[in-house]
Amino acid sequence: MAIDAAGPTLEVTGSDLSLGEIVAVARQGKRVRISRLANDKLARGRIVLEAAAARGERIYGVTTSVGPKTSSTISEANATEFNRRLLQVHNAGHGPLASSEVVRATLLLLLNSLASGRTGVRPLVAQVVADAINSNRPIAMHVWGSMGQSDMSSMSDIAIALFGNTELQAGEALALLNASAMSTAMAALAVVDLDHLLHFSTLVSALSMEGYAANPSIVSDIALESRPLEGLSAHGRAIRRHLDQSYLLLNGSARNHQDPLCFRSLPMVQGVAHDNLDFARRQIERELNASQGNPVFSLEDGGLAAVANFDMVSLCMALDVARLGFAPLLTSSTERVANLVDITWSGLAAGLIEEDGIGAPGFNGVALFHKSITSEARLLAAPVSGELASSSHSNGVMDRASLAALGARRAAELCCIGRSIVTMELMVAAQAAELRGRTPLGRSTGRLLAFARQAVPFAAAGQRPPNVQPLLDHIKDNGALIDELIAQARS
Repeated sequence: MAIDAAGPTLEVTGSDLSLGEIVAVARQGKRVRISRLANDKLARGRIVLEAAAARGERIYGVTTSVGPKTSSTISEANATEFNRRLLQVHNAGHGPLASSEVVRATLLLLLNSLASGRTGVRPLVAQVVADAINSNRPIAMHVWGSMGQSDMSSMSDIAIALFGNTELQAGEALALLNASAMSTAMAALAVVDLDHLLHFSTLVSALSMEGYAANPSIVSDIALESRPLEGLSAHGRAIRRHLDQSYLLLNGSARNHQDPLCFRSLPMVQGVAHDNLDFARRQIERELNASQGNPVFSLEDGGLAAVANFDMVSLCMALDVARLGFAPLLTSSTERVANLVDITWSGLAAGLIEEDGIGAPGFNGVALFHKSITSEARLLAAPVSGELASSSHSNGVMDRASLAALGARRAAELCCIGRSIVTMELMVAAQAAELRGRTPLGRSTGRLLAFARQAVPFAAAGQRPPNVQPLLDHIKDNGALIDELIAQARS
Protein backbone atom coordinates (compact mmCIF):
# COMPACT_ATOMS: atom_id res chain seq x y z
CA MET A 1 0.00 0.00 0.00
CA ALA A 2 1.45 3.35 -1.00
CA ILE A 3 1.54 6.12 1.55
CA ASP A 4 -0.83 8.95 0.72
CA ALA A 5 0.51 12.02 2.45
CA ALA A 6 -2.42 14.18 1.37
CA GLY A 7 -4.49 15.76 4.08
CA PRO A 8 -3.54 16.71 7.61
CA THR A 9 -1.34 14.40 9.65
CA LEU A 10 -3.05 12.55 12.51
CA GLU A 11 -1.89 13.85 15.86
CA VAL A 12 -1.71 10.97 18.33
CA THR A 13 -2.56 12.01 21.88
CA GLY A 14 -3.08 8.70 23.68
CA SER A 15 -6.64 9.55 24.62
CA ASP A 16 -8.96 10.27 21.68
CA LEU A 17 -8.26 7.83 18.84
CA SER A 18 -11.35 7.03 16.73
CA LEU A 19 -12.43 4.27 14.38
CA GLY A 20 -12.36 6.66 11.44
CA GLU A 21 -8.76 7.60 12.23
CA ILE A 22 -7.76 3.93 12.36
CA VAL A 23 -9.27 3.40 8.91
CA ALA A 24 -7.50 6.51 7.59
CA VAL A 25 -4.09 5.31 8.80
CA ALA A 26 -4.56 1.61 8.04
CA ARG A 27 -6.22 1.84 4.63
CA GLN A 28 -5.59 5.33 3.30
CA GLY A 29 -1.96 5.79 4.31
CA LYS A 30 -2.52 8.74 6.62
CA ARG A 31 0.66 9.85 8.39
CA VAL A 32 0.95 10.33 12.15
CA ARG A 33 2.84 12.43 14.65
CA ILE A 34 3.00 12.35 18.41
CA SER A 35 1.38 15.40 19.96
CA ARG A 36 3.33 17.73 22.22
CA LEU A 37 1.04 16.78 25.11
CA ALA A 38 1.65 13.07 24.48
CA ASN A 39 5.43 13.58 24.45
CA ASP A 40 5.08 15.34 27.79
CA LYS A 41 3.04 12.42 29.15
CA LEU A 42 5.64 9.94 27.90
CA ALA A 43 8.42 11.82 29.68
CA ARG A 44 6.39 12.07 32.90
CA GLY A 45 5.46 8.38 32.75
CA ARG A 46 9.12 7.43 32.48
CA ILE A 47 9.96 9.60 35.49
CA VAL A 48 7.25 7.82 37.51
CA LEU A 49 8.64 4.39 36.56
CA GLU A 50 12.25 5.28 37.33
CA ALA A 51 11.32 6.90 40.64
CA ALA A 52 9.40 3.81 41.73
CA ALA A 53 12.32 1.59 40.78
CA ALA A 54 14.75 3.88 42.66
CA ARG A 55 12.56 3.54 45.77
CA GLY A 56 13.11 -0.20 45.61
CA GLU A 57 9.52 -1.09 44.70
CA ARG A 58 8.96 -4.48 43.13
CA ILE A 59 7.55 -3.69 39.70
CA TYR A 60 6.42 -6.47 37.38
CA GLY A 61 8.60 -6.61 34.26
CA VAL A 62 10.75 -3.73 35.51
CA THR A 63 12.51 -4.88 38.68
CA THR A 64 11.11 -8.43 38.60
CA SER A 65 10.82 -11.06 35.92
CA VAL A 66 7.45 -12.19 34.56
CA GLY A 67 5.17 -15.22 34.47
CA PRO A 68 6.54 -18.22 36.38
CA LYS A 69 9.68 -16.26 37.39
CA THR A 70 7.97 -13.25 38.94
CA SER A 71 9.90 -13.86 42.16
CA SER A 72 13.21 -13.28 40.33
CA THR A 73 14.74 -9.83 40.67
CA ILE A 74 16.08 -8.03 37.59
CA SER A 75 19.04 -5.81 38.35
CA GLU A 76 19.61 -2.56 36.52
CA ALA A 77 22.74 -4.06 34.98
CA ASN A 78 20.75 -6.97 33.51
CA ALA A 79 17.74 -4.97 32.31
CA THR A 80 18.87 -4.67 28.68
CA GLU A 81 19.63 -8.37 28.32
CA PHE A 82 16.40 -9.32 30.12
CA ASN A 83 14.42 -7.16 27.67
CA ARG A 84 16.14 -8.80 24.68
CA ARG A 85 15.42 -12.30 25.93
CA LEU A 86 11.86 -11.42 26.97
CA LEU A 87 11.05 -10.54 23.36
CA GLN A 88 12.73 -13.68 22.06
CA VAL A 89 11.08 -16.20 24.37
CA HIS A 90 7.63 -14.94 23.40
CA ASN A 91 8.39 -14.96 19.67
CA ALA A 92 6.69 -18.27 18.85
CA GLY A 93 4.72 -17.01 15.87
CA HIS A 94 4.13 -19.02 12.73
CA GLY A 95 1.23 -19.59 10.36
CA PRO A 96 -0.84 -16.86 8.69
CA LEU A 97 0.50 -13.32 8.53
CA ALA A 98 -1.53 -10.18 9.13
CA SER A 99 -2.33 -7.96 6.17
CA SER A 100 -0.48 -4.67 5.80
CA GLU A 101 -3.57 -2.74 6.89
CA VAL A 102 -3.88 -4.79 10.08
CA VAL A 103 -0.17 -4.23 10.80
CA ARG A 104 -0.58 -0.46 10.33
CA ALA A 105 -3.67 -0.41 12.56
CA THR A 106 -1.81 -2.46 15.18
CA LEU A 107 1.12 -0.04 15.13
CA LEU A 108 -1.27 2.90 15.53
CA LEU A 109 -3.01 1.34 18.52
CA LEU A 110 0.32 0.47 20.11
CA LEU A 111 1.50 4.04 19.55
CA ASN A 112 -1.68 5.46 21.06
CA SER A 113 -1.27 3.24 24.12
CA LEU A 114 2.35 4.28 24.59
CA ALA A 115 1.43 7.95 24.07
CA SER A 116 -0.84 7.83 27.12
CA GLY A 117 2.27 7.72 29.33
CA ARG A 118 0.74 4.91 31.39
CA THR A 119 3.25 2.28 30.20
CA GLY A 120 6.35 4.13 31.38
CA VAL A 121 8.35 3.89 28.13
CA ARG A 122 10.64 6.67 26.89
CA PRO A 123 9.47 9.03 24.13
CA LEU A 124 12.11 7.42 21.90
CA VAL A 125 10.20 4.13 21.88
CA ALA A 126 6.97 5.77 20.77
CA GLN A 127 8.79 7.71 18.05
CA VAL A 128 10.20 4.51 16.55
CA VAL A 129 6.64 3.17 16.25
CA ALA A 130 5.44 6.41 14.64
CA ASP A 131 8.34 6.30 12.16
CA ALA A 132 7.41 2.73 11.21
CA ILE A 133 3.89 3.87 10.37
CA ASN A 134 5.05 6.84 8.32
CA SER A 135 7.62 4.81 6.37
CA ASN A 136 5.03 2.07 5.76
CA ARG A 137 7.58 -0.39 7.09
CA PRO A 138 6.69 -3.99 6.21
CA ILE A 139 6.49 -6.23 9.29
CA ALA A 140 5.71 -9.95 9.27
CA MET A 141 3.22 -10.20 12.13
CA HIS A 142 1.58 -13.58 12.77
CA VAL A 143 -2.08 -13.67 13.77
CA TRP A 144 -2.10 -16.99 15.64
CA GLY A 145 -1.20 -17.43 19.28
CA SER A 146 -3.08 -14.81 21.31
CA MET A 147 -4.96 -16.03 24.38
CA GLY A 148 -6.70 -12.70 24.74
CA GLN A 149 -4.44 -11.91 27.71
CA SER A 150 -2.39 -9.60 25.46
CA ASP A 151 -1.18 -10.53 21.97
CA MET A 152 2.31 -11.38 23.20
CA SER A 153 3.58 -13.51 20.33
CA SER A 154 2.24 -11.20 17.64
CA MET A 155 3.48 -8.11 19.46
CA SER A 156 6.93 -9.71 19.76
CA ASP A 157 7.03 -9.85 15.95
CA ILE A 158 6.60 -6.08 15.92
CA ALA A 159 8.93 -5.42 18.84
CA ILE A 160 11.78 -7.48 17.38
CA ALA A 161 11.33 -5.93 13.93
CA LEU A 162 11.47 -2.39 15.33
CA PHE A 163 13.82 -2.77 18.32
CA GLY A 164 15.98 -5.78 17.50
CA ASN A 165 19.04 -3.55 17.38
CA THR A 166 17.94 -1.10 20.09
CA GLU A 167 18.79 -1.32 23.78
CA LEU A 168 15.46 -1.23 25.54
CA GLN A 169 15.46 0.03 29.10
CA ALA A 170 13.68 -1.34 32.15
CA GLY A 171 10.00 -2.13 31.54
CA GLU A 172 10.01 -1.28 27.84
CA ALA A 173 10.00 -4.83 26.45
CA LEU A 174 7.01 -5.73 28.62
CA ALA A 175 5.18 -2.57 27.54
CA LEU A 176 5.59 -3.63 23.90
CA LEU A 177 4.55 -7.24 24.56
CA ASN A 178 1.81 -6.77 27.14
CA ALA A 179 -0.64 -5.16 24.71
CA SER A 180 -3.68 -6.29 22.77
CA ALA A 181 -3.11 -3.89 19.90
CA MET A 182 -3.48 -6.56 17.22
CA SER A 183 -6.79 -7.91 18.55
CA THR A 184 -8.13 -4.38 18.93
CA ALA A 185 -6.92 -3.38 15.46
CA MET A 186 -8.62 -6.36 13.80
CA ALA A 187 -11.77 -5.70 15.83
CA ALA A 188 -11.84 -2.03 14.83
CA LEU A 189 -11.48 -2.75 11.11
CA ALA A 190 -13.98 -5.60 11.30
CA VAL A 191 -16.69 -3.54 13.01
CA VAL A 192 -16.35 -0.87 10.31
CA ASP A 193 -16.67 -3.53 7.60
CA LEU A 194 -19.61 -5.23 9.31
CA ASP A 195 -21.43 -1.89 9.46
CA HIS A 196 -21.00 -1.44 5.69
CA LEU A 197 -22.08 -5.05 5.06
CA LEU A 198 -25.23 -4.50 7.13
CA HIS A 199 -26.29 -1.42 5.16
CA PHE A 200 -25.39 -3.05 1.85
CA SER A 201 -27.59 -5.99 2.84
CA THR A 202 -30.49 -3.63 3.63
CA LEU A 203 -30.15 -2.02 0.19
CA VAL A 204 -30.07 -5.38 -1.59
CA SER A 205 -33.03 -6.68 0.41
CA ALA A 206 -35.14 -3.81 -0.95
CA LEU A 207 -34.44 -5.01 -4.51
CA SER A 208 -35.29 -8.55 -3.41
CA MET A 209 -38.65 -7.25 -2.21
CA GLU A 210 -39.32 -5.85 -5.69
CA GLY A 211 -38.21 -9.09 -7.33
CA TYR A 212 -40.59 -11.02 -5.10
CA ALA A 213 -43.37 -8.39 -5.18
CA ALA A 214 -43.35 -8.53 -1.39
CA ASN A 215 -45.81 -6.76 0.87
CA PRO A 216 -44.35 -3.34 1.83
CA SER A 217 -46.58 -2.97 4.90
CA ILE A 218 -43.58 -4.09 6.98
CA VAL A 219 -41.99 -0.65 6.50
CA SER A 220 -45.14 1.40 7.09
CA ASP A 221 -45.22 3.91 9.93
CA ILE A 222 -47.78 1.71 11.70
CA ALA A 223 -45.38 -1.25 11.65
CA LEU A 224 -42.23 0.63 12.56
CA GLU A 225 -43.78 2.64 15.37
CA SER A 226 -45.36 -0.40 16.98
CA ARG A 227 -41.99 -1.65 18.28
CA PRO A 228 -39.70 1.07 19.65
CA LEU A 229 -36.40 -0.51 18.62
CA GLU A 230 -33.74 1.76 17.17
CA GLY A 231 -32.36 -0.69 14.61
CA LEU A 232 -35.78 -1.77 13.41
CA SER A 233 -36.80 1.83 12.80
CA ALA A 234 -33.51 2.79 11.11
CA HIS A 235 -33.50 -0.10 8.66
CA GLY A 236 -37.24 -0.13 8.08
CA ARG A 237 -37.06 3.51 7.05
CA ALA A 238 -33.92 2.84 5.00
CA ILE A 239 -35.77 0.15 3.03
CA ARG A 240 -38.63 2.58 2.46
CA ARG A 241 -36.22 5.23 1.16
CA HIS A 242 -34.59 2.69 -1.15
CA LEU A 243 -38.07 1.84 -2.48
CA ASP A 244 -39.13 5.45 -2.96
CA GLN A 245 -41.15 5.77 -6.20
CA SER A 246 -41.27 1.97 -6.61
CA TYR A 247 -44.30 0.20 -8.04
CA LEU A 248 -44.25 -1.83 -4.84
CA LEU A 249 -45.52 1.10 -2.78
CA LEU A 250 -48.67 1.43 -4.91
CA ASN A 251 -51.84 -0.07 -3.50
CA GLY A 252 -52.46 -3.60 -4.74
CA SER A 253 -48.88 -4.25 -5.88
CA ALA A 254 -48.07 -6.88 -3.25
CA ARG A 255 -48.84 -10.48 -4.21
CA ASN A 256 -49.39 -11.81 -0.69
CA HIS A 257 -51.04 -10.67 2.48
CA GLN A 258 -48.51 -12.65 4.53
CA ASP A 259 -45.06 -13.14 2.99
CA PRO A 260 -42.50 -15.68 4.28
CA LEU A 261 -40.68 -14.37 7.32
CA CYS A 262 -37.43 -13.80 5.41
CA PHE A 263 -39.33 -10.88 3.84
CA ARG A 264 -41.86 -10.07 6.54
CA SER A 265 -39.25 -9.88 9.33
CA LEU A 266 -36.76 -7.84 7.31
CA PRO A 267 -36.76 -4.66 9.45
CA MET A 268 -36.49 -6.69 12.64
CA VAL A 269 -33.66 -8.93 11.41
CA GLN A 270 -31.66 -6.02 9.98
CA GLY A 271 -32.47 -4.00 13.08
CA VAL A 272 -31.15 -6.60 15.51
CA ALA A 273 -27.86 -6.69 13.61
CA HIS A 274 -27.80 -2.88 13.84
CA ASP A 275 -28.42 -2.82 17.59
CA ASN A 276 -25.87 -5.56 18.29
CA LEU A 277 -23.30 -3.80 16.16
CA ASP A 278 -24.01 -0.48 17.88
CA PHE A 279 -23.22 -2.07 21.25
CA ALA A 280 -20.05 -3.66 19.88
CA ARG A 281 -18.92 -0.40 18.30
CA ARG A 282 -19.28 1.50 21.57
CA GLN A 283 -17.25 -1.13 23.43
CA ILE A 284 -14.52 -1.16 20.80
CA GLU A 285 -14.36 2.65 20.68
CA ARG A 286 -13.72 2.66 24.43
CA GLU A 287 -11.04 0.00 24.03
CA LEU A 288 -9.14 2.14 21.51
CA ASN A 289 -8.04 4.51 24.28
CA ALA A 290 -8.05 2.16 27.27
CA SER A 291 -5.00 0.89 29.12
CA GLN A 292 -4.15 -2.66 28.08
CA GLY A 293 -0.94 -3.14 30.01
CA ASN A 294 0.36 -4.20 33.41
CA PRO A 295 1.47 -2.40 35.51
CA VAL A 296 -0.19 1.01 35.03
CA PHE A 297 1.70 4.15 35.98
CA SER A 298 -0.27 7.16 37.19
CA LEU A 299 0.87 10.54 35.91
CA GLU A 300 -1.39 12.30 38.41
CA ASP A 301 -0.04 10.98 41.73
CA GLY A 302 3.16 9.21 40.68
CA GLY A 303 1.90 5.83 41.80
CA LEU A 304 1.43 2.52 40.02
CA ALA A 305 -0.91 -0.43 40.17
CA ALA A 306 -0.65 -4.08 39.24
CA VAL A 307 -3.67 -4.84 37.05
CA ALA A 308 -5.10 -7.25 34.48
CA ASN A 309 -5.87 -4.63 31.85
CA PHE A 310 -4.60 -7.01 29.19
CA ASP A 311 -7.68 -9.20 29.73
CA MET A 312 -9.77 -8.69 26.59
CA VAL A 313 -13.00 -10.29 27.80
CA SER A 314 -15.00 -7.12 27.04
CA LEU A 315 -13.58 -6.94 23.50
CA CYS A 316 -14.20 -10.63 22.89
CA MET A 317 -17.77 -10.38 24.16
CA ALA A 318 -18.44 -7.31 22.02
CA LEU A 319 -17.24 -9.16 18.92
CA ASP A 320 -19.41 -12.16 19.80
CA VAL A 321 -22.46 -9.90 20.07
CA ALA A 322 -21.63 -8.24 16.74
CA ARG A 323 -21.19 -11.54 14.88
CA LEU A 324 -24.29 -13.13 16.40
CA GLY A 325 -26.44 -10.38 14.91
CA PHE A 326 -25.43 -11.47 11.43
CA ALA A 327 -26.54 -15.09 11.79
CA PRO A 328 -30.27 -14.37 11.26
CA LEU A 329 -29.45 -11.67 8.70
CA LEU A 330 -27.46 -14.01 6.45
CA THR A 331 -29.88 -16.89 7.02
CA SER A 332 -32.73 -14.66 5.86
CA SER A 333 -30.71 -13.72 2.79
CA THR A 334 -30.36 -17.34 1.74
CA GLU A 335 -34.06 -17.96 2.33
CA ARG A 336 -34.96 -14.99 0.12
CA VAL A 337 -32.74 -16.40 -2.62
CA ALA A 338 -34.41 -19.80 -2.24
CA ASN A 339 -37.87 -18.24 -2.45
CA LEU A 340 -36.97 -16.15 -5.49
CA VAL A 341 -35.72 -19.12 -7.53
CA ASP A 342 -38.63 -21.37 -6.52
CA ILE A 343 -41.66 -21.06 -8.82
CA THR A 344 -43.96 -22.07 -5.95
CA TRP A 345 -43.00 -19.02 -3.91
CA SER A 346 -42.03 -16.39 -6.46
CA GLY A 347 -44.55 -17.18 -9.19
CA LEU A 348 -41.74 -16.64 -11.69
CA ALA A 349 -40.10 -19.14 -14.03
CA ALA A 350 -38.55 -22.09 -12.23
CA GLY A 351 -34.92 -21.23 -11.52
CA LEU A 352 -35.60 -17.64 -12.74
CA ILE A 353 -34.78 -18.51 -16.38
CA GLU A 354 -37.52 -19.00 -18.95
CA GLU A 355 -37.80 -22.60 -20.17
CA ASP A 356 -36.43 -23.35 -23.64
CA GLY A 357 -37.30 -27.05 -23.73
CA ILE A 358 -34.02 -28.39 -22.32
CA GLY A 359 -35.08 -28.43 -18.69
CA ALA A 360 -31.97 -26.85 -17.06
CA PRO A 361 -32.65 -25.72 -13.47
CA GLY A 362 -31.47 -22.11 -13.91
CA PHE A 363 -30.40 -20.30 -10.74
CA ASN A 364 -31.06 -23.34 -8.56
CA GLY A 365 -27.34 -24.16 -8.48
CA VAL A 366 -26.60 -20.57 -7.45
CA ALA A 367 -29.09 -20.93 -4.60
CA LEU A 368 -27.46 -24.16 -3.40
CA PHE A 369 -24.02 -22.55 -3.40
CA HIS A 370 -25.50 -19.60 -1.54
CA LYS A 371 -26.96 -21.88 1.12
CA SER A 372 -23.60 -23.63 1.53
CA ILE A 373 -21.57 -20.50 2.25
CA THR A 374 -24.35 -19.14 4.46
CA SER A 375 -24.10 -22.29 6.60
CA GLU A 376 -20.39 -21.61 6.94
CA ALA A 377 -21.07 -17.98 7.86
CA ARG A 378 -23.40 -19.05 10.66
CA LEU A 379 -20.55 -21.08 12.18
CA LEU A 380 -18.34 -17.98 12.09
CA ALA A 381 -21.06 -16.12 13.99
CA ALA A 382 -20.91 -18.54 16.94
CA PRO A 383 -19.52 -17.12 20.22
CA VAL A 384 -15.92 -17.77 21.24
CA SER A 385 -15.99 -16.10 24.66
CA GLY A 386 -16.52 -19.37 26.55
CA GLU A 387 -13.65 -19.95 28.94
CA LEU A 388 -10.66 -22.10 28.03
CA ALA A 389 -9.34 -22.21 31.56
CA SER A 390 -6.01 -23.81 32.44
CA SER A 391 -4.06 -23.49 35.68
CA SER A 392 -0.94 -25.04 34.14
CA HIS A 393 0.53 -21.82 32.71
CA SER A 394 2.81 -19.37 34.55
CA ASN A 395 2.46 -21.15 37.90
CA GLY A 396 -1.33 -20.93 37.63
CA VAL A 397 -1.43 -17.16 37.18
CA MET A 398 -2.60 -17.28 33.54
CA ASP A 399 -5.68 -19.36 34.31
CA ARG A 400 -8.17 -17.99 31.79
CA ALA A 401 -8.36 -16.89 28.17
CA SER A 402 -10.66 -14.49 26.33
CA LEU A 403 -9.78 -15.45 22.72
CA ALA A 404 -10.42 -11.91 21.52
CA ALA A 405 -8.02 -12.28 18.58
CA LEU A 406 -9.96 -15.33 17.40
CA GLY A 407 -13.21 -13.39 17.70
CA ALA A 408 -11.73 -10.58 15.63
CA ARG A 409 -10.41 -12.96 12.97
CA ARG A 410 -13.82 -14.59 12.71
CA ALA A 411 -15.45 -11.18 12.38
CA ALA A 412 -13.13 -10.39 9.47
CA GLU A 413 -13.87 -13.76 7.86
CA LEU A 414 -17.59 -13.16 8.37
CA CYS A 415 -17.27 -9.83 6.54
CA CYS A 416 -15.55 -11.54 3.62
CA ILE A 417 -18.02 -14.38 3.19
CA GLY A 418 -20.92 -12.07 4.03
CA ARG A 419 -20.04 -9.84 1.08
CA SER A 420 -20.30 -12.85 -1.22
CA ILE A 421 -23.63 -13.87 0.31
CA VAL A 422 -25.18 -10.42 -0.11
CA THR A 423 -23.72 -9.94 -3.59
CA MET A 424 -25.17 -13.26 -4.70
CA GLU A 425 -28.55 -12.13 -3.39
CA LEU A 426 -28.13 -8.95 -5.44
CA MET A 427 -27.50 -10.98 -8.59
CA VAL A 428 -30.57 -13.15 -7.98
CA ALA A 429 -32.76 -10.17 -7.00
CA ALA A 430 -31.76 -8.34 -10.20
CA GLN A 431 -32.74 -11.38 -12.29
CA ALA A 432 -36.07 -11.69 -10.48
CA ALA A 433 -36.90 -7.98 -10.75
CA GLU A 434 -36.28 -7.94 -14.50
CA LEU A 435 -38.10 -11.23 -15.05
CA ARG A 436 -41.13 -9.94 -13.17
CA GLY A 437 -41.08 -6.81 -15.32
CA ARG A 438 -42.91 -4.52 -12.90
CA THR A 439 -41.92 -0.88 -13.09
CA PRO A 440 -40.88 1.57 -11.93
CA LEU A 441 -38.32 0.31 -9.47
CA GLY A 442 -37.34 2.47 -6.52
CA ARG A 443 -34.98 5.38 -6.96
CA SER A 444 -32.20 3.49 -5.18
CA THR A 445 -33.07 -0.03 -6.26
CA GLY A 446 -33.35 0.99 -9.92
CA ARG A 447 -29.85 2.46 -9.81
CA LEU A 448 -28.63 -0.63 -7.98
CA LEU A 449 -29.98 -2.93 -10.68
CA ALA A 450 -28.38 -0.82 -13.40
CA PHE A 451 -25.10 -0.95 -11.49
CA ALA A 452 -25.28 -4.75 -11.26
CA ARG A 453 -25.98 -5.01 -14.99
CA GLN A 454 -22.66 -3.31 -15.69
CA ALA A 455 -21.00 -6.50 -14.42
CA VAL A 456 -23.45 -9.40 -14.88
CA PRO A 457 -26.06 -9.81 -17.65
CA PHE A 458 -29.70 -10.84 -17.47
CA ALA A 459 -29.97 -14.58 -18.14
CA ALA A 460 -32.47 -15.18 -20.96
CA ALA A 461 -33.94 -18.52 -22.03
CA GLY A 462 -31.18 -20.96 -22.93
CA GLN A 463 -28.48 -19.00 -21.12
CA ARG A 464 -26.64 -19.96 -17.98
CA PRO A 465 -26.76 -17.89 -14.77
CA PRO A 466 -23.78 -15.54 -14.59
CA ASN A 467 -20.95 -16.14 -12.14
CA VAL A 468 -20.96 -13.66 -9.27
CA GLN A 469 -17.21 -12.91 -9.30
CA PRO A 470 -17.40 -10.11 -11.90
CA LEU A 471 -20.04 -8.42 -9.75
CA LEU A 472 -17.88 -8.77 -6.63
CA ASP A 473 -14.97 -7.23 -8.52
CA HIS A 474 -17.20 -4.44 -9.86
CA ILE A 475 -18.34 -3.56 -6.34
CA LYS A 476 -14.77 -3.59 -5.05
CA ASP A 477 -13.47 -1.35 -7.85
CA ASN A 478 -16.50 0.91 -8.33
CA GLY A 479 -18.30 0.87 -5.01
CA ALA A 480 -18.87 4.62 -4.77
CA LEU A 481 -22.46 4.25 -6.00
CA ILE A 482 -23.21 1.67 -3.31
CA ASP A 483 -21.78 4.04 -0.69
CA GLU A 484 -23.87 6.91 -2.10
CA LEU A 485 -27.11 4.92 -1.96
CA ILE A 486 -26.37 3.75 1.59
CA ALA A 487 -25.59 7.30 2.70
CA GLN A 488 -28.80 8.65 1.20
CA ALA A 489 -30.87 6.10 3.12
CA ARG A 490 -29.05 6.83 6.39
CA SER A 491 -29.51 10.61 6.21
